[in-house]
Amino acid sequence: MRVDSGLGRRQDGDAPVVLTIGIFDGVHRGHTALLDAAGGAARESGAETALLTFDPHPRCVLDPPRCPRSLTTLAEKRSLLAARSLDRMVVLAFNREVSGWGAEQFCDLLLEAFDIRVLLVGHDFALGHKRQGDVAFLREYGRRHGFEVEQVGAVTAGEEAVSSSLIRSLLGEGDVSGAAQLLGRPFFMDATVEHGEEVGRHLGFPTANLSIAADKCLPAPGVYAMWVRVDGAWHAAATNVGYRPTFGGDRLTVEAYLLDFSGDLYDREVRAVFVERLREERVYPSVDELVTQIGSDVADVRSLLDAAAPPAF
Repeated sequence: MRVDSGLGRRQDGDAPVVLTIGIFDGVHRGHTALLDAAGGAARESGAETALLTFDPHPRCVLDPPRCPRSLTTLAEKRSLLAARSLDRMVVLAFNREVSGWGAEQFCDLLLEAFDIRVLLVGHDFALGHKRQGDVAFLREYGRRHGFEVEQVGAVTAGEEAVSSSLIRSLLGEGDVSGAAQLLGRPFFMDATVEHGEEVGRHLGFPTANLSIAADKCLPAPGVYAMWVRVDGAWHAAATNVGYRPTFGGDRLTVEAYLLDFSGDLYDREVRAVFVERLREERVYPSVDELVTQIGSDVADVRSLLDAAAPPAF
């Protein structure tokens, strides 16, 4: 997958494209329906698939107090999109200048950057300042400039449209299995194993301290069954997301105890996949009681994951 920064101008040899535009945070089932439709349209028209996305999230520029945590970092998003055989991804740095582009100006810039055969948009899509570029506008603009505009309907879960905000809400409740149903795969985080305070090691359960990206959305504090991929191999893990209240901690950490694993994990790149929430995080009256509970958590993870297949991504 080719990845470009900014719109720029078309280069000699650039193929015509079926283009889709959006934030694509989480690359959830609604997004994959759009990507599948783009792939089909590209095959029919002999074009490539191209996606324009924004970083940071526009709300973080326009309304910072309501800036959402990201379900996927930009690197995680790129990984998921590449796995779906997307031909080209363009990342547009969103800022105040971009937010002021009118719909006509925005579309003119798109035509400078892409040879558009089809513009494929979601059920609630609009572009440009104050969302002036709704589907009716885009279809009229496309008619004047020689491309089609197609709209893909919402993917629903019950009576609600699948959305990144709905998934964030589920994660805020610790419902990682519910989030997985809307994502179409388990929720995950890519991380580097950092040096920690080695509390787990002293308790007999050495944990990998996973780095947390600054804008990464995490599920509610608690203990989770997890798969952790190290050098291509998956390992079951009992993982605590929280603040270590028994030890008076005040910093959010993600600490994974990999079952039946030995070796040095420091500075290794891992993918950590949330499977199920086992319990909430709680304070224990003594370290011995905490150790007993961790042993029970590990047994629960082993029971849950022993018969389960690890992720395929």
